[in-house]
Amino acid sequence: MNRSRTEKRRFGISITANVANVLDELASKLGVDRSSIIEKAVRNFLLDHIHYVVPHECKGLMVLTGSYGRDDLLKVIESFRDVIHSYIHMHVGDMCIEIIVVSGISSRIAELHSTLESSMKGCIIRYIPLLHTLITKYNLSNNY
Repeated sequence: MNRSRTEKRRFGISITANVANVLDELASKLGVDRSSIIEKAVRNFLLDHIHYVVPHECKGLMVLTGSYGRDDLLKVIESFRDVIHSYIHMHVGDMCIEIIVVSGISSRIAELHSTLESSMKGCIIRYIPLLHTLITKYNLSNNY
């Protein structure tokens, strides 16, 4: 077994009481400890943002949810046509959902991600990677 997958490192974090309470409730419902949930959350965050630090070819989805100006989004999409291959816009109630299919060099995907976060206020933005070679390289698999 790969030692780096099983070796643990302890450190402290501070979170708001409300987040801690929800975390405790979720851990109880799932029958796991808080550390397992935190580790999985951090692992997923790293996968969502690894294009900022590790040069590679990215393939993935940018998912935007919330209420935002469609004109602002279309300007961003036009500026990143070199990495945006497709997108779909839909509504669920009064919430907009945008799914953007991207592929290209990681620095350009990071730039798109950053531009979306700064220009699409009131919107949640997630990057979901489709290429998982970095998961193995950095031992970020959910399988322990």
